[in-house]
Amino acid sequence: MKKSALLVAVVCGLSLLDACGGGGSAVVVPPPPAKPTVTISASPNSVTVGQSVTLTWSSTHATSCTASATPSESDWSGAVATSGSQSAMPAAAGTVSYALQCTGAGGSASQQTSVAASAAQFAITSSAPPAGTVGVRYSRRFVRCFPGTPGCFCNPFTHVCLRAIFGFPLVATAGTTPYTWSWVAAAGSSLPPGLNLVGSLIVGTPTTPGTYNVVVTVADSSSPAVSLSANYTITINPPPPPIVNTTLPPAGAINLPYSFAFTASQGYPPLTWSKTGALPAGLAFGTDGVLSGTPTATTGPLPITVTAQDQFGQTGSQAFTIQIFAHGFKVTGSMATPRVNHTATLLNSGKVLITGGIDNNSNVLATAELFDPSTDTFSSTGSMASTRTNHTATLLASGKVLVAGGCDSSGNCLSSAELYDPASGTFAATGTMGTARSAHTATLLQNGKVLMAGGNTATAELYDPVSGTFSSTGDMGTIRAGHIATLLTSGKVLVAGGSDGSGGALATAELFDPAAGTFSSAGSMTTARLGLTASLLASGKVLVAGGNDGNGNILATAELFDPNAGTFALTSGGLITARYLHTATLLVGGNVLMAGGFDTTGLASAAAELFDPSSSTFSGTGSLVAARYQQTATRLNNGSVLLTGGNSFGGVTASAELYQ
Repeated sequence: MKKSALLVAVVCGLSLLDACGGGGSAVVVPPPPAKPTVTISASPNSVTVGQSVTLTWSSTHATSCTASATPSESDWSGAVATSGSQSAMPAAAGTVSYALQCTGAGGSASQQTSVAASAAQFAITSSAPPAGTVGVRYSRRFVRCFPGTPGCFCNPFTHVCLRAIFGFPLVATAGTTPYTWSWVAAAGSSLPPGLNLVGSLIVGTPTTPGTYNVVVTVADSSSPAVSLSANYTITINPPPPPIVNTTLPPAGAINLPYSFAFTASQGYPPLTWSKTGALPAGLAFGTDGVLSGTPTATTGPLPITVTAQDQFGQTGSQAFTIQIFAHGFKVTGSMATPRVNHTATLLNSGKVLITGGIDNNSNVLATAELFDPSTDTFSSTGSMASTRTNHTATLLASGKVLVAGGCDSSGNCLSSAELYDPASGTFAATGTMGTARSAHTATLLQNGKVLMAGGNTATAELYDPVSGTFSSTGDMGTIRAGHIATLLTSGKVLVAGGSDGSGGALATAELFDPAAGTFSSAGSMTTARLGLTASLLASGKVLVAGGNDGNGNILATAELFDPNAGTFALTSGGLITARYLHTATLLVGGNVLMAGGFDTTGLASAAAELFDPSSSTFSGTGSLVAARYQQTATRLNNGSVLLTGGNSFGGVTASAELYQ
């Protein structure tokens, strides 16, 4: 009985599928974990030291992988992902084994791949040198720089800062540094003239066009040194051909010295000049491009073509016309001080008093000087009590000069006034204006008093030379500055144009009646004008010319004010040259000389022209010696016109010239 029970128990333990002892369920035994697998490959498997390879690997049934290399490589070491791709670079010549071991629940597996790394060969690896241009510094390129570094320019929009560097760099690799570069001066090898090899840079400015074969050599620092050579071709292009600048030659005048230098851009100097076409008598054209001489006869416009040829035979030409008039300008003595916004007043002695203004260092001046027509020279005279610019100076019946208003060196506008006495050559204080004024007008009335009007105000006042005092008079209808005021034959004063105090230009005009001490409307000009001129003609009409319309447009129109009709009308012909801040001077014969000013290019003009009241038209005359604007113009007793100072191309000038 006992043996039977034991047998049943053993059988039940051995067979889980049998129902023993009244029943039960089946038990499943799991399979063992799968063993990891690993693959790894390298591409390429043969490189030069310094080149990289790409390692690509994958694994299955792995939870971690570890990289190692033989010999050791820092970029393939330690834990890596179970699959992936990365670059590696053999550090030394030889065979490198890149191994990967991956571990999982089923154990571990490893795999490796080999890369053969050979030593890099010493080599010249420079790219081909770029072409150059005669006269242009060779091989310009740009590199980033820090703001404030000399030559560093920062783009305000991209904020990228760059500076230009020059020279073509020669490059070698794999040798023992430092390298020593040289070029072979032998048959068939020549650096372009103007270029040199400095260190590893080809630098300089080419001087001769052509195609040049250049053999360069580099030696490393090993012992013994290893040397290599390479052949390069450098092409040097000629410069662009000359372009003759279109600056117009000035109009000349008979019996006055003439000189004008034609110029060109581009081309490679020295340039040789020539011309075709007849020249005015007395003028000659030089191979240096200078047209000079003293004309002996007037001529209409004579066409000539001027040609510049550079040393490589390239040419450029431009057509011009040369004209000689009966009258023109000549140089006279210079002032002691450059001046602009100054005054010039003809004295009873025939001399001209120059006062104040601003010099070329922006200093407001108190000094004064005298021009003597008999010697064509300037000399100093007494100084004013105050520095003044944009002031007025008026010759009184006594022969003294009333200087009033303006602004001083501190920028303060002045109400003070002083008198210049030609007999003593000194200034003395006189009455004070009721209003400080600058860019105002001062007009000597027929009763001997002086009307002071405007200057960023609508007020006006009268100076009485007898009492030496100022007294108020009627106000203008509008604020004015930089306007004109002209004494009419009736004794009234025409006031027109100028700025309204806020920068806008005015077209309105008004009349001051000394008898009533009041201003009344005189209609309007055909256009608004500031920086204009006004000239009383023998007919009693007033010529108003040029200026700026307040919108930046420089005007070539002119108009006549008729006191009898109280109206303005355009002249039959406009100015030849648009002008602003110019001068207008009534000549002895009745014509009006218009000179200088800004033109439409925004530059000082040297052009001059004459208005003929009989035809109401403008015609040319000889050009200024120096282009200028904001100068003064004074008709002398001998009929010539003195121009002084103003702004020229070089800034405020001390020069003067005479129209005759």
